[in-house]
Formats: sequence, structure tokens, C-alpha cells
Amino acid sequence: MIPSEKLLRYLEDLAKEEHPEINGKEYSRSQVVLAERLVRDVQKAVGIASQKPKLSRRRSFIVILEELFYNVPKYPDDLTLDGIHRRASQRFEYMNRDVKSFTTPTEVHPKDPCTYYEDNAHAKARYRSALQHLVLESQRYFRVPEAETSLKVLFEDVKLC
Repeated sequence: MIPSEKLLRYLEDLAKEEHPEINGKEYSRSQVVLAERLVRDVQKAVGIASQKPKLSRRRSFIVILEELFYNVPKYPDDLTLDGIHRRASQRFEYMNRDVKSFTTPTEVHPKDPCTYYEDNAHAKARYRSALQHLVLESQRYFRVPEAETSLKVLFEDVKLC
């Protein structure tokens, strides 16, 4: 019998491919995502589901920041990462423990990333990678549909600049 976590990891990896293939049969990405949801629903029904999805600290902060501030052009001046950290800790399990790499919300998730990363291609590539993961798995991480849509639009802009 295959452990459900191992099956979920396999399905997650398949969902990243353009044309997922299993035993010579090609499936659509939406079919793989549907299978992943089915496994998660069965886990919940049986009572073996993990309580929190695992994400890197940066990605979890991006989710929270996007949900709270997707419709504002600038972060509030009094916003700190402490509050974001508390909210993210309640919803996600961190895959890494590095707390010191980011000090402000703008460093984690800038409102205008094309301008912010204009002179730093390496940092922009890491940011784009974080966004790509969140966009591909957005139905798992986001609770606010408007924030999910906003992030997808932002990701398309970052790919072009």
C-alpha cells in the first residue's frame, strides 16, 4: 500500500509537468489536480490529513500579504513582518527556518516587482520561482479568490519584465 503523503508528492510533481504521463497514458493538468484533491479529501475523511500545508516562509508570507493587500497600491507604513509571520504560522507549516533573510514586506513581496528587481536579475528569478509555485498550486493555498487572481496577473507581468 502506498502512503498517502507519498502519493500526494507524486501527484504534486506530475501537476508541474505540461503533459503528465502515467504508465504511457497522458493526462491533463486539471485531471492530475483533481486526483490530488480527491486524495486530500479522502485523507480528511479518514482523518489522516496533515493540518497545515507546507510552504517556504517566503511563499507563505506572499500568500498572506496578497490576501490582505491585493487591492491596495502600497503597503501601510506601520506594517511589519511580525503580524504576517503570526498569520502565516497559523495556516502553514514552514519548510525552512530562516527568519532573518527578509526584514520588510516589500522585500518579501514588492508591490511593483519589475521596478524593485530592475537591477537584480538573480533576486527577480528567485521571486518569480516563488510566484510560479504559488500560481500552480493556488487552489491549495489561497482562501481569497481575488487575491489568487491578482497573483496570477502579477506573475504574468513579472515573466514579461
